[in-house]
Order: sequence, then structure tokens, then C-alpha cells
Amino acid sequence: DLAMTMLTNRLEIVTKGLKGLGSIATGPFNRLSKQYNAEIDPWPYDPTRAMALLKEAGFQDGDGDGVLESATGKPFVFKHTYPTQQGGQGFWDQVVLLLKDNYARAGIVMVPDPLEWSVFSEKLKSRDFDSISLAWSAGIESDIYQMFHSDNVGNGADNFMSYANPQLDRLIEEARSMTDEEKRMPLWRECHAILHEDQPYTFLYVRKFL
Repeated sequence: DLAMTMLTNRLEIVTKGLKGLGSIATGPFNRLSKQYNAEIDPWPYDPTRAMALLKEAGFQDGDGDGVLESATGKPFVFKHTYPTQQGGQGFWDQVVLLLKDNYARAGIVMVPDPLEWSVFSEKLKSRDFDSISLAWSAGIESDIYQMFHSDNVGNGADNFMSYANPQLDRLIEEARSMTDEEKRMPLWRECHAILHEDQPYTFLYVRKFL
């Protein structure tokens, strides 16, 4: 997961896709919130380090065709599913082309899979995807139980990545039950740090709205 984040040129998405009206995200929290851990720096765009991590995981271009293969010889090809706007090129169509180019340079083939929202939603519920793009909103204080707690794996719940970390679960539960803000906010900032290290998502950007 970290390798894929380091292969993703998120600054390019901000400058080209968002026309500079945004910033690179490091986690799920609003940067104006006390939940946000300001000590965390975004993972860098670093294809060299990413390729080293992929090699450690057993991915190499063994047959010289320009595409990485796993240790079992399976090509690194995946479908990326995302909601698209009806009629013409939407924002995500542009972003996905940037992502496809990022990964192609590393020998990874990403096949765009744009879907109308109702079909996309069914894919989410049934977990019928290789990878997906989603947008979450973040208020002044966000409860990330829905997205990242292991209780929400499966059964149509919103932990789409089936991500589970017992330490994070404990911190989320403690933060949700803590009424004292001065004690609660450091717990959320710890959650932020864990999600940054584990990278269950590649957190892309926070956008500004005019």
C-alpha cells in the first residue's frame, strides 16, 4: 500500500486536476480541526523507493515486457473503479488518466472502470472491485468509526478496504466515549498517525471550494 502511495504523484493531481485549489491529504481529518495531526508530513512521490518496496514484495519484470509480475508470474494489472459524470470528461476521468500514467511508468497496468453512480454503489456493497476512488467529507470533528473500525468490515458496511488494526479500534472506541475534548483530541491525532503509517487508503487531496 505504501508503494502505491509513493507511486502516486499527488502534487500533480492538486496542480493539474484541482488547478492548485487544494493540498495533499495525510489522513481523514479536516486540517482545520483539532483532530488533525499537524506533525505528519505527506508521504513523498518517490518511484525509486516504491519500486524497491515492490521488489521486496516479490514484484519484478521477469520477462522483460515492461509489466511487473508477482512471484507466481501474475502480471500486475488491476481495474480501477470510480464514479463518473454523465456526458463528457469529469474531474475523476482526468485524475484517473494521471494515475494510470504514474503507475505505467513503474510497470503497473491500471485499467480505468468508470461507472454511473448507481452501478458504482452496487459494486461497493458487493466488494466487486480491484480498487476504487471515493470522497469523504470531514467536518470540524469527524467520527471515523464508520470508515476504519473493524466492526464495519463486510455486510455492506463502509470499511470498504476490510482494514483491521486492533490498536486503531481501541483508540477510536476510547475517543468516541471521551467527553473531555482536551483528552479526546490527542486520541484522534494518534488515529491519524496510525492511518498514515498503515495506508489503508492512498489519501489523495483536500480540495477547496469556490
